[in-house]
Amino acid sequence: MNGPPLVIYGAMRRWSPQHFRATLQGYFLPASVVAMAGYWFAGLWVPAVTRYFLMSLPIALPAIFIGRMINHRLRGDAFLKYVHAGLVCVGVVLLIQAIRQK
Repeated sequence: MNGPPLVIYGAMRRWSPQHFRATLQGYFLPASVVAMAGYWFAGLWVPAVTRYFLMSLPIALPAIFIGRMINHRLRGDAFLKYVHAGLVCVGVVLLIQAIRQK
């Protein structure tokens, strides 16, 4: 199961931003580790993947802390508005991609 269904479920349950973040992290960390292990066993983990991963760390690490600060400042209703806006954006992008592929 990918991100949008989990986000929709969390939004329907009206989780607090902190609960939302903790739950999604608790799912995506092990799922990502298992996926990376699968890529490695399949021979898809090549040196370029490691290079790109290392190149992303200078951006990803500060983003984690900025996200944590924003997460602690948001309250229920404002947070849900951002969640819904994000889901609409993902839906629009997927719709545009589907239309262009025809």
